[in-house]
Amino acid sequence: MGDTPPIRRPRASFVPHASIVDIPFKYLIIGVTSLPLFGLLICTFISVWKTYEEVTESVCGVSNFVPSISAVTGITPQLYIWRYLIGFQSGPRLILAAAYYQQHKLYASRLPKPFYFTILAKSALLLHMIDLVSFVGVAYVSNRENFPVHERLFIVFLVSSTMYMGVMLTIYSRLNAEGLLAPRVKHAYWMKTVFFSLTFVFIILLSYFHYAHRTKCYPNGKQSDAATGFLSTSLAFLISKMLNICLMCTVL
Repeated sequence: MGDTPPIRRPRASFVPHASIVDIPFKYLIIGVTSLPLFGLLICTFISVWKTYEEVTESVCGVSNFVPSISAVTGITPQLYIWRYLIGFQSGPRLILAAAYYQQHKLYASRLPKPFYFTILAKSALLLHMIDLVSFVGVAYVSNRENFPVHERLFIVFLVSSTMYMGVMLTIYSRLNAEGLLAPRVKHAYWMKTVFFSLTFVFIILLSYFHYAHRTKCYPNGKQSDAATGFLSTSLAFLISKMLNICLMCTVL
């Protein structure tokens, strides 16, 4: 008999190792999708501390008490902080959208008539994609660089994100009627209903103050109140939207 051939051992790079850090998927997504909220707070703090007068100036020549979101994220170095964080959270948001779609497909297989539910699931996926792309576009096209494009992207983001929240609530309403929601998901469903109601109120106020601030351009105190109201409601809408995204992750 010939010599036994030597045993070829795998290269060290292919040998599995124990994970150094083990982070649950849910908490990873929550952490990453919270980055825009923390980024907004950081940009606002830096802007108020360093350039308060610049970020509170108005197109009508009055000073606002509340700084503009576009202003605090449109000047350097806040511009780069905001863009990096928005870009970094976009990847996990894609994973989140895919995970939700797969979850909805699983629910559809348990429904007696899944046709309309499948349409809702696909609509939610499409609106989520539009929401994400427009949000990234708002961050990467600042109002100082191209205001018309920035404004239109924000409108698309506003509409798509609100429609997405409405479709998701419709999906959960159908699942709740069929008795397919777990207790913790039911809690998230009611919380999402609250956030959607708040968002709808913020949109109404935002539309009114935008009209008063940019179209009517009220003089003196009225203009200042309109501008401050517009900026406050836009900030409240964005925070509500971000909190709703974080809440979405808790049901996975």
